[in-house]
Amino acid sequence: MSDNTQQMPPPPQPSPELRRLDFLVGTWKLGGKTEAGPMGPAAALSGTETFEWLEGGFFLVHRWNCAIDMGPAGKMPDVGYEFFDFDPETQKFRSHYFSSFGPFNEEQSRYTGDFEDDKLVLVGPAKYVRKLNNDGSVSYDCDFPAPDGNWVPFMHATLTKVS
Repeated sequence: MSDNTQQMPPPPQPSPELRRLDFLVGTWKLGGKTEAGPMGPAAALSGTETFEWLEGGFFLVHRWNCAIDMGPAGKMPDVGYEFFDFDPETQKFRSHYFSSFGPFNEEQSRYTGDFEDDKLVLVGPAKYVRKLNNDGSVSYDCDFPAPDGNWVPFMHATLTKVS
């Protein structure tokens, strides 16, 4: 009888780089605002965001259930999922998201990036920056690209851990 176990490759393991995202794990209360601009008037943001590891540890799953308070126009729901992983070839974090704002689009739903100092910076059709603060909260900012190549601030929020 031959021993086939010696020929089996070891199972894949998640990249240790993914553990740098542990600061996001948990359930968070989101509070913030958008800036007045091409996307419309300034608006208040509120809701809940949860980050948890998918079984196996290859993906960090982010889900949110938030509302954008448009004042007299009412509240617009913002609900979705985002999946983070790490690409060993490029040495970059990747994110794919799916939201209540529209159908999946490969170009518009993909972000890549890395840590810049103590900030997680992911860039795609917008730029998202998350930073762990000394008080345990997370600053969360989003900027949109301007025609001149600069970034225009769009959203500023704070995530406060609830569990």
